[in-house]
Amino acid sequence: MIPQLSPFELLDFAILNCNFSFKAFDVNDNQSEILNQYHIDIDFAIAEQTDHVKIFVKVSINQNEEKSLSGYSIFAEGAASFKFNEDAKLSLEEKSGFLQLSGISIALNGLRGFITSLTANAPLGRYTLPTVDVTDLLQQKANRIVENNEP
Repeated sequence: MIPQLSPFELLDFAILNCNFSFKAFDVNDNQSEILNQYHIDIDFAIAEQTDHVKIFVKVSINQNEEKSLSGYSIFAEGAASFKFNEDAKLSLEEKSGFLQLSGISIALNGLRGFITSLTANAPLGRYTLPTVDVTDLLQQKANRIVENNEP
């Protein structure tokens, strides 16, 4: 099959910040069970520029100091740059859909790949950030903006 190129083009993805540590397990700990219990927090921001859009994403995995579990503790922050193809005739609603669903998903996948590579040679092997419901993330973000009276 020959894919149709999207009018939403990824220009670049970069890691902006990262923190990784490992805390040894107790002999009696079930390692795979603990990995599945990690607290994961994801946040994002969309910044529209004149000729492109940047989407910033950050992921905290097992970073809750009060309830930090054994194993990996990871913080990663990245930014993806996009532009819309100038020949594409897109409505504001279509552009918003690309930004919110595709853009955030692509940026999260960039972080997912980075985290997988980061942990590839770590004591427990690769950790893959679980797939998430981006629509739910968008709703949580909208709710938080309303609750905090953010612009």
